[in-house]
Amino acid sequence: MIKAWQSGTSCSVIGAAHRRQGKPCQDASLSCQLGSGPQQLQLLAVSDGHGGSRYWLSDIGSNQACNAVRESVEAALQQTPLSDRDQWLRQLQLELPEAIQQRWLEAVQRDWQQRPESATTPFSSAVYGCTLGFVLLAPQWWGCSGIGDWDLVGISAAGEANLLSEETLQGSHGEATTSLCQADVMVAWRQRAQLQELRASDPLQALVLSTDGIRKSCATDGDFLQLCGQMIALESGDPLKQGLVEITAQGSGDDVSVAIVQRSGPRSTRLALGPAALAIAIVAAGAGGWWWWQQRRPTPSPIEREVVQLCAAPERIKASLSQRKQQFQQLLQQPKAAEALLKEPERDPLGALIASSAGGSATLQACPPLKAALDAQWRMARKTPEQKAPAQP
Repeated sequence: MIKAWQSGTSCSVIGAAHRRQGKPCQDASLSCQLGSGPQQLQLLAVSDGHGGSRYWLSDIGSNQACNAVRESVEAALQQTPLSDRDQWLRQLQLELPEAIQQRWLEAVQRDWQQRPESATTPFSSAVYGCTLGFVLLAPQWWGCSGIGDWDLVGISAAGEANLLSEETLQGSHGEATTSLCQADVMVAWRQRAQLQELRASDPLQALVLSTDGIRKSCATDGDFLQLCGQMIALESGDPLKQGLVEITAQGSGDDVSVAIVQRSGPRSTRLALGPAALAIAIVAAGAGGWWWWQQRRPTPSPIEREVVQLCAAPERIKASLSQRKQQFQQLLQQPKAAEALLKEPERDPLGALIASSAGGSATLQACPPLKAALDAQWRMARKTPEQKAPAQP
């Protein structure tokens, strides 16, 4: 019996760099069910706006790309039986790309016509430029297509992750990708299109579709594959969102999007990764592994929640701890005060976190920036007033 697909999930998070610059999130993502009964189909999609001054409306472009793929697949589903795999492969290679690009172009043209700039500036689809990757999931097959630098990873029941689709640009240098705003790019769509039949013995257990900000946040492709294997263990909603916040903060700083779907089965078979794999530092600079380990633990304590919040926004760590200088000194002078903080951590989670690090942060499950900041505050607190004062002439 072929295992059924569970409901997918998707999430987009503004990049740490864009947040600091006051820019909008230029990523978009989608997970939905279309049709019903024997014609029920799941759709996953991610889109990445190019950003930069030339593509200043690419946040609108990425959202319209997700709308365009949903509308185009809905229309194809009304005309094409899911049992006709040859026709769906043709849809992925040719008919859907043409329909998606046409719908997207019409949508961004309508948006431009409503803007005051349209009175003096001719319309150009380039300002809305974005990528698009999508996956279709039928009971007996899955397929994908798209344009640009998105990635698709398949994960087996044994926890093995493999890259199933990536962009390959011949002779390109630096940042380059194909885009929905370009004409004559049907070849690029066909290169990414594929349809794979599913059998009862198929080891495929999950698919992870992501924009390039996630892969760029990892030191190696092996780390990226490992990270995808870990992400499928997270519940949708806040845990997944916090994971993406950590990835962009400790990695590329770019907007990040992911869409995930799994097949039915016990959780133990959906994720077969051991403790060593979970403890690996995935994100570049080695700060990501601790977070994923923490998220695997049931019911985090107030201290653990404080750690997650601080490490998700490293720029806040120094300022938060600097406001507690007197507390560091008090804990040195009155060690028993730590007992009261640790006894009721929910009353002052940050104070309890500081108290728990009094003996050093080496054993604390925290990201490196937080550990370093705690150690620095303890060193300052241990200095005498004479040591802190500037030398007299």
